[in-house]
Amino acid sequence: MEAIKKKMQMLKLDKENAIDRAEQAETDKKAAEDKCKQMEEELMDLQKKMKQTEDELDKFSEGLKDAQEKLELSEKKAADLDRLIQNQL
Repeated sequence: MEAIKKKMQMLKLDKENAIDRAEQAETDKKAAEDKCKQMEEELMDLQKKMKQTEDELDKFSEGLKDAQEKLELSEKKAADLDRLIQNQL
């Protein structure tokens, strides 16, 4: 009879330990899910910022291209005028 009581106490202790581990695992799972959600939100923010930066880069690249074309055209006109002036001298 004593062995049965001891076995019952051991089973009860095992059950309580298992419940404690399950509760801890549930707490850890919730913390991991919260961290994952936070990281996903941060990722979305970073992706949005990256998209904005890429859009700005495209805009500035287009502006640079236009400025380079205007500079090239101005340099060509200046060279043409220099030649014209040299020919008149």
